[in-house]
Amino acid sequence: MKCRLVRHFLLPEINLKKLLLGSAVLLAMINSSWACTLKPNTNCYQASLSGQKIEQLDLHGILLGGADLTKANLSKSNLTRANLNEARLNGANLSGTDLSYATMFFANLTGANLTGTNFSNAGLKGVNFSEANLTDANFTGAKLEEATFSKATFCRTLMPTGMTNNANCPAEKAAGAAATDALSINGCVIAPRSVCLNASLVEANLGSANLAGAQLYMANLAQANLFKANLGRANLTEANLARANLTRANLSQVNLTDANLNKAILRGAQLVRANLNGAVMLNADLTDADLSGANIAEATLTGAIFCNTLMPDSRVNNSSCVLEKPAAPVEVATPAVQDAKEPAKAKPRRR
Repeated sequence: MKCRLVRHFLLPEINLKKLLLGSAVLLAMINSSWACTLKPNTNCYQASLSGQKIEQLDLHGILLGGADLTKANLSKSNLTRANLNEARLNGANLSGTDLSYATMFFANLTGANLTGTNFSNAGLKGVNFSEANLTDANFTGAKLEEATFSKATFCRTLMPTGMTNNANCPAEKAAGAAATDALSINGCVIAPRSVCLNASLVEANLGSANLAGAQLYMANLAQANLFKANLGRANLTEANLARANLTRANLSQVNLTDANLNKAILRGAQLVRANLNGAVMLNADLTDADLSGANIAEATLTGAIFCNTLMPDSRVNNSSCVLEKPAAPVEVATPAVQDAKEPAKAKPRRR
């Protein structure tokens, strides 16, 4: 059912009403230009529902793309397979709400209460979760490309990979939560299979850190210290690793598609079967690096340093090795040879 247009002179001063029709709850929302009946599979595109109480309703499959739901109360409602693309949900209460299989591309959930919210298998590309409370939220199978989590609260949060994120559990709530000694930087748990999309890790000290299988899509790791770090099978697509120290790091089977590795130090790094398609590696130092089986198609390697570098075809590249020049021979000064002079003849004495 589509939203119907309502003229001012036909419906003056109509307020929000709940209508009980049999077992179905229908909620009529009126704004300055049109009315929208909230029920499953309804078209309420760009509806103005700011501050409204819409809790505990069955709204599965509803179209709320571009809707204004700022500070609305949607707690415990059923929004499975709903369309909330580009919806404004700043400060909204979605605690206990079921958003499984919903699409919310580029929706704004800044400061939202998402305690216990079910996002399983939802499409969450570009969603802004900044300062949101994600305690007990479920992201199993969700697609989080380009999502932002600046200052978001993670506690017993189930991430897409199945890992539980306890980065921000308050001490009094951590009892019963899985204990973790993992370092957390700007909401990013430094642990295997961690999800840190768009994470800000500039100049972070991550020497010997274990980030195997981590989701670091578009993460900013410029000038970070990743000496001997384990990033095997991690996703670093479009990540910024400019001037990062990756000396002796494990980057086997890592995805570095379109990543920025300008002037990165990769001395002795293991890049076996890594995907470097489209990576920019201007002036990167690949001395002693192992690139066997790696995909460097369309990678930019201008000015890169190759010395004892094992290339994808198993060829050793020494094109940039600085060879020691042999010592210049020491010239020993030879004394000049003087011509022997004939002895002077004695003058005859006069008698």
